[in-house]
Amino acid sequence: MFLFSRRFFPFFNTFFWGALNDNMFRNALVIMITYQSGFSKGTASALSYLAMAALMLPQFPFSATAGEVADKFPQHKLFRVIKAAEVVLMILTFAVFCFHAMPAVCIPLLLVLLFFMGTQSAFYSPVKYAYIPRNLPDDLVRGNACVSAGTYLAILFGTILGNELITLPYGAYITGGLLVAIAVTGSIAARFIPHLPAPQPDLKVNLNPAVSTKPIMKTIFGDYVLRHCVIGLSIFWMAGALYVSQLAGFCKEVIGAKESLVMIFTLLFSVGVALGSCLCSLVRKRFNVIRLVPVALILMAIFTLDLYFASLTWIKQAADSGVCELFSIPRFYRFVVDLILLAMCGGFYSVPLIALLQKSAKKEEMARIVAGNNIINAAMIGLGSICSAALMFTGLISVEGIFVLVAAVNFAAALYLIRLKKYSV
Repeated sequence: MFLFSRRFFPFFNTFFWGALNDNMFRNALVIMITYQSGFSKGTASALSYLAMAALMLPQFPFSATAGEVADKFPQHKLFRVIKAAEVVLMILTFAVFCFHAMPAVCIPLLLVLLFFMGTQSAFYSPVKYAYIPRNLPDDLVRGNACVSAGTYLAILFGTILGNELITLPYGAYITGGLLVAIAVTGSIAARFIPHLPAPQPDLKVNLNPAVSTKPIMKTIFGDYVLRHCVIGLSIFWMAGALYVSQLAGFCKEVIGAKESLVMIFTLLFSVGVALGSCLCSLVRKRFNVIRLVPVALILMAIFTLDLYFASLTWIKQAADSGVCELFSIPRFYRFVVDLILLAMCGGFYSVPLIALLQKSAKKEEMARIVAGNNIINAAMIGLGSICSAALMFTGLISVEGIFVLVAAVNFAAALYLIRLKKYSV
């Protein structure tokens, strides 16, 4: 079976447990800041956004160097070193969690450690996505589908564990201990990854991010296929970030629901992306899935628009309506179905683009191309978030109006990516 094969199963375990740890740590920290720190509402809100940014910010200064490192050194050794660093970070995290009763000391230290986790992820991502074309060159779609599905399932479980365990008696100790155990599990899995020689051992690593980023961007935007793939993937990540970031406001201001619905919608979104990725893997032998990318984007836009139209006819419920009450209303299921289906379309269209990017990039610079993709993705997420926040702050767009904006971007992306239909993966 593919999933349990020697070339894939250790790799799957390595990245799955890492993604689980990242999300469990971040969500537990947000709960600590919001509910257990005693900080004012404004301070807690600012620190929560800072926690979300801490995992993404390292992509900018470190991704280009990480790509060069991944192309210069044997990848199986990099997996082991990076996962060992995760174990050290989680041991330090557990030690800081022991001082949870002193939030003024504990939380700043945890934010610093979260930033280092983001740095570790920045170095890990190029190695991860460069591994697939080297070990699964004839099965890129299925390999990436499993990676996408596994990543979103890890996000799902990490969100649940991070939100729930930290609220238990001795929750800080339990959460910290589990973070260490998961990191050790991932580190052990990395020891079983097959040996991989360095793609370009004579490559010179440049520690200046400005210098090392420039040639990567030149390569990406100078290549027709790579440019289209990276822009398409950036739109996926930007749209996903906007969906998730608007769920809280949408649930409160439009639906009129308690905070628990935000968690449920976030989990449904993660499940939807995982299902879409699996569906792409199932149909890859019957269809050229690259041709289906624009179709998936158009469907994603349609379901996004339907979320908007459903909100126009929805009668806002009494303040803090319970989830059970909402699920007893038939019209509420329109929101649920739209959210799952748009997430499935997102998962479906992202997998072929990743596979085509890997197929089109030169093997000796694969990790650097992935690193450049990560930089552009992070920039698009930041740009989309800033623009949306500015539009909402000035009153030019409502909470539900963001969905119209995202749908328009998806339609435009479908027209842009239709040019890739002559390619295959």
